[in-house]
Amino acid sequence: MLYHGFYINILPLKNIQREKKDGTVTECDGFQIEIFSDSSKEILLDSFTAAVGFEILKNDISDAEEFARDVVEVEEKKYLKMM
Repeated sequence: MLYHGFYINILPLKNIQREKKDGTVTECDGFQIEIFSDSSKEILLDSFTAAVGFEILKNDISDAEEFARDVVEVEEKKYLKMM
């Protein structure tokens, strides 16, 4: 996916660990999200996960894409400096 000139790779992921409010750790489904500066995806700018019930509501690629776009919006200046 191309967004604001950045190339975004989104892959399904299982067993993402997140800490609940009560301090217990749970494993969630979700996505691995990688932000690249180039179409060949050789220059990785950022990599993070999006867990269902935490960063995204549903185990749905459209939710992951929206979360990735939101992160790019917030981090765009940092990414441009890294390039």
